[in-house]
This record gives sequence, C-alpha cells and structure tokens, in this order.
Amino acid sequence: MRALGVLSPSLAEKLGEADKYVLEIDSLKIPLALIHVPDIELDENNENNSDMVLVKKKGFSLNYRDFGVIENAWHKLKKSDQDTYYPIGSEFCGEVLKIGKTVNNLKVGDYVIANCAYPIAPFNATPGIPSNHGSKELEIFHKGKLIKVPKNIPVEQAAGMSIGIQTAISMLRKADIKDGQNVLVTSVTSNTSLIILNFLRDKNCTIYGLSYSGKETKKVKEQFPFIKTIYNFKDNNIPKNLFFDAVLDPFADTHIVALQPNLNFEAHYVTCGMFNQSSEKIQSKASYTNLPSLISNLISKNIQIRANCLGTTEDLENGLKMLSRDGSSNIPVDEVFNRDEEINLFLDKSFLKTKKIGKTVFIY
Repeated sequence: MRALGVLSPSLAEKLGEADKYVLEIDSLKIPLALIHVPDIELDENNENNSDMVLVKKKGFSLNYRDFGVIENAWHKLKKSDQDTYYPIGSEFCGEVLKIGKTVNNLKVGDYVIANCAYPIAPFNATPGIPSNHGSKELEIFHKGKLIKVPKNIPVEQAAGMSIGIQTAISMLRKADIKDGQNVLVTSVTSNTSLIILNFLRDKNCTIYGLSYSGKETKKVKEQFPFIKTIYNFKDNNIPKNLFFDAVLDPFADTHIVALQPNLNFEAHYVTCGMFNQSSEKIQSKASYTNLPSLISNLISKNIQIRANCLGTTEDLENGLKMLSRDGSSNIPVDEVFNRDEEINLFLDKSFLKTKKIGKTVFIY
C-alpha cells in the first residue's frame, strides 16, 4: 500500500531529490514523500476486531491542521536513527473491504468518510478526528468513526469534506442566524469558509466576506454571487457604520480584535481555530493583544463568543443530506491529482505554494 509521510532523516537521505518534498515551516525543513509500505490485514473473525472496519482509501486530502501534525511528527522523527516515517492526512474517502462481526451500520462495498463527531461519538467510539494518517491506502477504523457517503457524491468531493462539513454545519448551528441579519464570513478563500458559504446559499440574510489579502476574491464572488461585498482585511475597508449580527471565523487570532468595532449588540461570533499553528509563530504571537481591553469591549455589547471544535454526527448527516439532495451545491474542489509522480504538485497546492480555491485531492 501507499502512504504520504514525514520521513526520518536516514530514510530521507535514501531518496532522490525528485522523490521527496521538503516542507518549510518557519525555520524547519521537513522531508515528505509518497512511499510504498506493507499492507495491513483485518481478521474479521477475531473477537477483538468485532467493531472494526478495514477501509481501502480511494482518495485523501490535507487540512490546515496537518501543518501542526507534520511539525509534531518531525520533532520526534528527526532524533531517530532508523528508517521510519509518520503517515499524514486528515480527510479521506474509502471503500469498506472487511467488517467485524458486530458492525451493522456498514457493509462491504460501502464508500465511507471519517465521522469526526465531538465531543460524543457513536457506538462508544473515541470522539474527534479518527486518524492523522488519512493517506494510508489501507487503514482499520472503529465502526463509530465512519459514515456512509451518498452515492451521488463523487469521490473527488468526498475525499476532502468530512472535517469541513462537520465544522461548518456546527458553526452555523451555533451562530443561530435569523432572517434579515448581517453575516460576515472571514478568510473567504480558506477551505472551511468556502464550505460555510456553500451552506449559506439559501439563508435569508445579507452575507459579507472578508479576505486577508484581497487575492482570488473574484473567483469566490463568481462561485458565490450572493455575497454582497468582500472586504480586504489589510486595507481595513469595512465601513464603520456596518455592523454584523453573526461572524463565522476560522482564524480568531487574526480577526477578533480588529472586528470588534463592527460587531452588533448581542452578536454571535463563532470561531473554530487559529491561523498561527506552528510553535514558533504561537510563541511570537503570545502577547498580540490587550486581553482585558478585548474582554471589556465584548462584555459591553453582550457579544456571544462561541468556540467550535468539529461537530456532532447529526451535523455531518445533515450536511451530507443537503449535498445529496441539491446537485447545485457542492464542496469546492480546486484540483485533483491521480498519479504518484504528481504528489509534489499536490503538496504545492495543499500547502498554498500555488494559488487555489477549494480542496486539493489525491486519488489512488
């Protein structure tokens, strides 16, 4: 089977320059490659495997969180003197090959994606993202960590949407958007925000966007023409008399301080993460704002800050139903790669070295 992994120094040295990819995270230079490793098996008759499912991946993608996963893996692997690796990948779509005796929610031949339900997972499974190894061509999962994909959703979309859908639907639920409200979606070119915008199509409210750099916003506006205006964060060009009732923000450390003057009384501010994920950036930004001043301003307007980690199984099911019944709404996919020799092109787009709008997917 194949896997995309962070390589130990000794393993990286054995590969030619064209066969590996060097990812720079701050001062770190981290080697990655698509490598061939032994297959894994599932003995479905073993009682210890009664709740387990063997999945053959059909496609996978990387997520912004993979930057942190890769850095953490490298800090461990760089000290190793063995030829070893750490497989990466946050999202996937795969086919069920084998199931344990008590698995009744799935059958052989089903196409599945990860169920990242948090804080509670079905069938007493461990909550959260089921694997940091989504690129492993074969992988074993607990039955509560998988959900069947509707047949009319293609692999190219399914391989890059489980975290995004679960997060987007959960954030929209927490934002509690009412008819006629002003809604701001920040970082409109990010994958999370593109998925949020996809599910805002039918909302009876006024949608605004915010881009950090202002780049590629024309493509976003073409894909989501219901967005009234996309503002530029660097230019600080949001009108002072424009107030938002709900803000959906993937990167609170970038936006929350600057946006507080434009938050309406009792606005809902929902965020699911931070832009600065590497250890060096987190340390350098540790004192980026005056916390008492920020809290005081939020309190004075009764602003409701809602932190969001993933979502429920019901959130994922609702998102899949919406996508399945409405062919015009889909998860934006920028480009699909399907040859081993294209892995560096896939990584360039995944790590934002080349421009993209939507997910980048690798198909096995």
